[in-house]
Amino acid sequence: MELKVKKQVCASQEWPNIKSLVKELQLVNTRLDHEKAQYEALKQEHRVELEALVVERTQELQAENLNLRMQMSERRKAEQQLYFDAHHDALTKLPNRAMFSDRLSYAIRHIKRHPNQQFSVLFIDLDRFKVINDTLGHHVGDLFLVEIAKRLRACVRDNDVLARLGGDEFVVLLDTLKSDDTEEVAIRIISAIEQPFVIESNTLYSNASIGIALCSSHYKNADEILRDADAAMYQAKSLGRGRYVFFDESMREKLIATMTLEQELRIAIEQQQFSLYYQKISDLHSSKTIGFEALLRWEHPTRGLLTPSEFLYLAEETGIILAIEDWVIDEVSRQLLLWNNDADYQHAFIAINLSGRHLTQVSQLNKLITLIKKQSFEPRRLILEFNELAFCRHAEIALKSLRKLKQLGVKLALDDYASGVSSFNFLHSYPFEFIKLDRAFISTLKHNDKNLSLVKALHDLGEQFGYRLVAEGIESEDVMQKLHSVGCDFGQGYHISRPEKLVENSSEQQGENCA
Repeated sequence: MELKVKKQVCASQEWPNIKSLVKELQLVNTRLDHEKAQYEALKQEHRVELEALVVERTQELQAENLNLRMQMSERRKAEQQLYFDAHHDALTKLPNRAMFSDRLSYAIRHIKRHPNQQFSVLFIDLDRFKVINDTLGHHVGDLFLVEIAKRLRACVRDNDVLARLGGDEFVVLLDTLKSDDTEEVAIRIISAIEQPFVIESNTLYSNASIGIALCSSHYKNADEILRDADAAMYQAKSLGRGRYVFFDESMREKLIATMTLEQELRIAIEQQQFSLYYQKISDLHSSKTIGFEALLRWEHPTRGLLTPSEFLYLAEETGIILAIEDWVIDEVSRQLLLWNNDADYQHAFIAINLSGRHLTQVSQLNKLITLIKKQSFEPRRLILEFNELAFCRHAEIALKSLRKLKQLGVKLALDDYASGVSSFNFLHSYPFEFIKLDRAFISTLKHNDKNLSLVKALHDLGEQFGYRLVAEGIESEDVMQKLHSVGCDFGQGYHISRPEKLVENSSEQQGENCA
């Protein structure tokens, strides 16, 4: 009994402990649930922040990626533009020399592998472009070239290469040819270019001179075939412009000969291989010698004595003529100085032929004036002769230049009159004191007297306008008498006097006088 009571007492004492443990456990569970809820809330909050960060970073990366793509695209466009600019003409947007040479080099390599295929190169030069550019200005000249490019595009096929080399020079590479393709394209181009151009209310006209080089296995590079096409183009120009010419080997030989002649001309200036021969100009009424024409000769070391017809065209084309004419003026000055002590010729004049460049280029005119001023002779004893080619293209500029030379005191002569389509405008509008009738015209008087009436008319006009007539190329007494009968004032030619070399003797005498 006592034991049972003790057990009950112990049990009653343990019960409160169990309740407290349960309660404590419940509190722990509640706190645990709270902390779990806080954790979940914190976890959710961090997830949102993390997702926001991920979205933000993703957007940044996308923006950077887009910016990078744009930069790459702009760089690619810039590279493409640089490539285009490097290989195309800025004005016409056509391929330039570099790109054309590249395509031509490929065509040369291709034809070596496929000899049955053919190609050709057309070298195109525009006639009268310089006149348009100089007269209407570079703006109109540029617009004209753009229109030329459009017309040329319409004349070639899509697989052909049309390029502008510079200035008014264009080239075409005709690829995969049939028998008559080249000539057909050349004819189309000439026909297209000869049609009038209307640019800013100006109606302009031009022609195309075309040189053609056909493919050949001997060509090693693009420069060689361009050189030959260029040579053929110059041949087309010399034959009358507005036409096409195929290259042949004789042109290359002529080109080499021309290059050699140019080199020899430059050496001739350095070594003073030139000399002057003097032909008398006589008064046809009194037979008195009134002056001389100084005629240029080249004492070539291997070819002998050369006349101007054999080299002057090249000297004019290359500009070497200006240096030669400076030498001529110096030589004439020495001759006139010598004649100051000669009773027969102390009042004689000397006539020299000059390039039209002196009349159309201000710098050359000023240089000529300065050169004459520093000489020791009286300017009135010098006659400067110019032919009509000096006035045709730049008439107003040439007229102003002639007036300046006239003020200097020299006399002026129009050379080779009646050699072609001579204008009466030169007789009364220009300050010429002498009109020199061309030797070819004078030669017609041998067997035909019809032209004598023209000589008489020119003489009568001379009395009104203030010029005197000089006949060149008088080779017989009969012709001289005919000229005298219609009033021609002066003459020169083999019948009167052959050209003689006086400079060497004069130099020796001058040295004695100085001593």
